[in-house]
Amino acid sequence: MPRKGRRSQAQKQRWRKLDASELPAPAPHPSDATPCGGTGHRHRVLKWPTSPLTGRRYKLVKPPELPGKKTVLIVGNSHLRAIVDGFVRMPESQLSFGFLSACGASGSEIRTEVLHAAVPHAPDAVCVMAPGNNLTSTTVDVAGGDFKNLLTTCSNRWPKSKVFVVDFPPRLAVEPQHQDLLRQEYRRVTARLGVKYFSATEHFPLSNLALWSKDGVHLSDDKGMPILVQLFWSAASQHLATPPPTPWVSPKPSPPVRKVTPILVVRESSPAPRSPDTHQWRTIGQGGKTSPPGESPKSRGSPQRRMAHQQVCDSSNESFLPLNPVWFSGTALSAMEKVSPSHLSCLADFQLSPKAKKVASPAPKRRSRPRDNPRSPAIKVKVMHICSSFICSIHSPHRDK
Repeated sequence: MPRKGRRSQAQKQRWRKLDASELPAPAPHPSDATPCGGTGHRHRVLKWPTSPLTGRRYKLVKPPELPGKKTVLIVGNSHLRAIVDGFVRMPESQLSFGFLSACGASGSEIRTEVLHAAVPHAPDAVCVMAPGNNLTSTTVDVAGGDFKNLLTTCSNRWPKSKVFVVDFPPRLAVEPQHQDLLRQEYRRVTARLGVKYFSATEHFPLSNLALWSKDGVHLSDDKGMPILVQLFWSAASQHLATPPPTPWVSPKPSPPVRKVTPILVVRESSPAPRSPDTHQWRTIGQGGKTSPPGESPKSRGSPQRRMAHQQVCDSSNESFLPLNPVWFSGTALSAMEKVSPSHLSCLADFQLSPKAKKVASPAPKRRSRPRDNPRSPAIKVKVMHICSSFICSIHSPHRDK
């Protein structure tokens, strides 16, 4: 076998003596990025009675009723222990605070304590501290369901307008991403129920380790708890000063509008009234208005009326000029008989047209105009002139042909 040389052993020693700074540093573990504990001070825990319902350390401090002050009941977990035991005091104001604390309880266990809590008088406001113990006991979905049941129980026991929520303080021992997921779920629940939600993350920066005690969960009495107490008082004052938000309700779809199609209805037009017969009587009133033959003159409402008769004159039966044979001499009559015998149709056979009958009217008679006497000298002269013209036309040469 070959012997080990001095050169190989010296090389091994040289590698062992290398400085640690020359070697690559190991990657840090994710759990080492966030410190697990704070540097603040927390009081020694006092012994509390155990609840027969949940088996948790439980204590109820009723809000004192003072004249001129409003009562506020704060519901939460072990974060309220320093306030209940008197190590941290609430600020002096016009508000009177009471506390319901269940150490280490989850959302469902706090709900059980609220159902059986002996609160004699209804407070003016109820502050529910978001349960932070659900970060390590259940999932985010289950924690959201428990939180919803807790708020529903508080809203059923007291009016919903009195209930509001304050966020849980951040924890150093739990990843911030997981805490943000739980906070988002709590916000969604409160938004659906119409409950106010006050955030607390921005008031507790993770870089300030003096705000937490050594366990990294509870706040320190000297640095962290005064901030939480101030947050409780500020949220209660804002809630009592402003009206509660209305819950969001999804809009209901409007019913469909029924469309009505217009229908065109065609009706037969009534026949036009027939024109009055020219051979019938018509009543002519004032203004030239006429009434049909069958209508009574009284129905027209005209005070005075007159009757007119229209007839078509037949040239063979009637004449527009009434003749009186008394004014003809015997010589003229014999000459006319020779030219136009009397048995033939001639002007001598024309008869006088019947006179229009007058209709009695109930209205007073109008003053009639004086009519000309047919036997007046002017009429006689006109008739004689017409007759002479007619005789001359008979003896004309065109008549003989």
